[in-house]
Amino acid sequence: MAKKSLFVTYLLWLFGGFFGLHHLYLGRDYQALVWWMFAGGYFGLGLIRDLWRIPEYVKDANEESSYMEELAEKMRKFPKPTAGTVRYFGLVTVSDAFGYLLVGAIPREIVPEMFISTISALFVPLAVASGVYLIGNIGRHEGSFTSALIGAYFTSPIYFLYDAPICLTSLASVHYFNSTKKWRRTPKPQVSLSRRLAFLSFCGVIYLSLWSSWLYFNCTVSIQGQEPVKCRDAAKHFFKSPLWREFVFVMKEIWRTLLENGWREVWNAFVEALDPVGQRNALKVLGLNDSPTEQEITARYRKLSREWHPDKHKDPEQKQLAQEKFIEIQQAYEILSKIKSVRVAQNVRNPNAEEYSPYHEDL
Repeated sequence: MAKKSLFVTYLLWLFGGFFGLHHLYLGRDYQALVWWMFAGGYFGLGLIRDLWRIPEYVKDANEESSYMEELAEKMRKFPKPTAGTVRYFGLVTVSDAFGYLLVGAIPREIVPEMFISTISALFVPLAVASGVYLIGNIGRHEGSFTSALIGAYFTSPIYFLYDAPICLTSLASVHYFNSTKKWRRTPKPQVSLSRRLAFLSFCGVIYLSLWSSWLYFNCTVSIQGQEPVKCRDAAKHFFKSPLWREFVFVMKEIWRTLLENGWREVWNAFVEALDPVGQRNALKVLGLNDSPTEQEITARYRKLSREWHPDKHKDPEQKQLAQEKFIEIQQAYEILSKIKSVRVAQNVRNPNAEEYSPYHEDL
């Protein structure tokens, strides 16, 4: 096998470190996968640590005599590899993250609430054990997936009593895995690059699928004074939002908010600019100002509906244009009506609460 270059490793670290390219180059595939999944090893912390760890990684990959002698001495001194602070932190953090990701990916719109505990008890330990196995087999440490799995499934009954005790599952899996792990005394079998990439791609597809499920089914955007909005619905309104259409102006307004009110209000200003419920765009479609009354909204909707009704247009092109405009007007009115209904319901539940509207008061 060709010797690995320290210069090339640092070059890959510089230009592809967040994707784990330097670890892929050195044959540390599990570590490369973790770096890709967690943006450079826990949001760049692992990448920074690699700065002084890379020389040792290169020596390990090249099996340099001085390094192998030190490793042999360490193996004689410690019959079982010790879990250092960094590795232990990685074991718990990654396994925890996998467990929470799986719980978050369960589509609550499709799966009845009564089955959530059962699904969690069956599949969260599997996700946690995968994280433990991944971190636990980086470098010269070696452990079985079975031991990580056994430790994780010890906690399965707890999922029927408490809501997602994932940390307990991680700790149990890590403890049992560490009690059975050993040194990797022989090099890993040589595998072709295509097979390595196929494995990493397979893991990547599963990982991205879980994130996609969470984003589509369970991710919400919270807006002060309104019900949470699904991220998938908010995304539909993004390209019609002030943030997209008036980017420079909105950025100036957010900067002004930061200077005047501090960081606490910046997030609210940013969310308002995203217009996740489509409120600002709806007002724009109906040609209304920021503080219309309910009567003004209804009157404007009726006027525009009559004006753009498809039956009033004979020309095919005009009829198609009118149809699109008519649908847009209806959608805008439905958005504003829904917002009004939500606020009325909130006032009924809490009549002493002060009604809040980020754009207008009467609606």
